[in-house]
Amino acid sequence: MASQGAPAGASRLTDDVSIGLLATVFSDAMVEAALDACDAREVRIRALPARVVVLFTIAMWLNYGKGYVRVLTALLDGLRWARGGWDGYRVPTDGAISLARGRLGDAPMRALFAASAHPGPVALVAGVAWRGLRKVAVDGTVFDVPSSTKNTAAFDVPSGGAHPQVRIVVLAECGTLALLGAAFDSISVGERELFERLLPTLGEGMLLTADRGFPSYELYVKAAATGAHLLWRVSSSFALPRTKVLPDGTYLSELRGRRKAERVTVRVVEYSVVDDEGVSEVFALITTLLDPVAAPALELARCYADRWDIEVLFRLVKVDLRTPGGVLRSGTPVLVRQELWALLCLYQALRTLITRTAVIAGVDPTRISFPPALDAVTASVGRAFSPS
Repeated sequence: MASQGAPAGASRLTDDVSIGLLATVFSDAMVEAALDACDAREVRIRALPARVVVLFTIAMWLNYGKGYVRVLTALLDGLRWARGGWDGYRVPTDGAISLARGRLGDAPMRALFAASAHPGPVALVAGVAWRGLRKVAVDGTVFDVPSSTKNTAAFDVPSGGAHPQVRIVVLAECGTLALLGAAFDSISVGERELFERLLPTLGEGMLLTADRGFPSYELYVKAAATGAHLLWRVSSSFALPRTKVLPDGTYLSELRGRRKAERVTVRVVEYSVVDDEGVSEVFALITTLLDPVAAPALELARCYADRWDIEVLFRLVKVDLRTPGGVLRSGTPVLVRQELWALLCLYQALRTLITRTAVIAGVDPTRISFPPALDAVTASVGRAFSPS
């Protein structure tokens, strides 16, 4: 995906792109449905209604590092709420806004993300499908959180680390980089355990790629049981005896569990990649696609390479959407989760905007630069949401 310093010819969003498309991602009805699903509507009229607080949590990421009052002021200015029904409105104090965040909790933001976590249009976007299968990838990263008493009790500090950390694992669609699901917890919870929470997101018609940190017999069997096809890289520690060599040079093997009866047939695809400096790296992939005619080895290698886009996704989330090297701002576990769900909501909205723009323009979504899209939305947040 192009970013700052993108090669000449890469498409870029400009201010004349309809930012109103963003409103179709998180419409008033969608926000209200998320609040209703979590029984999070206010029981009395408040200076900060729950719907406003939902938008505020997203706006915090558009104004990363700024205080609550400045963020809300910028949001209200952008929405032009100083006119009409919001004439004479006084922005509450930082303390009042903090209490409003606490009342909202994290459940509505999680529900809002879940409502937006769906695949893009296969037929319209290049790079999404391969031989009738939707290509998806799983990967993880970590975030630092403030070292408050409550955060330290909920989120572990890694060895040698300075702050508690949250581990997040996401399932994303190749091509569009749209998120299909996400799970996060303390750094002490491993990627495999978090990925297992995302298994209900998988299903028939998908081809799931995963890096070396995910494969195990148990997780492979559970993931395959969802109906999705798998294409996972394995480390050299995996024993993969050759049971049958196939005509294309790949071979069948068995992935084995702890018990003698725990065995599943896999096809192994081995190849090497040489970088620009002449250094060769060997790859070993295991897959549920056992037929070399229906799933040529070279095409599988190319499909696996597409999963590297998800690493770009994490760079976009951790660098373009916040100050590099910074920590989250929330001092309690509930607000940490709220903040992360809001981040994923904003990312999803921007990816949806980029994908729709790419479809209209007839270009690859990965050729549209992410930072200009963020700049456009930040400058035009008032046109993205319309108050009821």
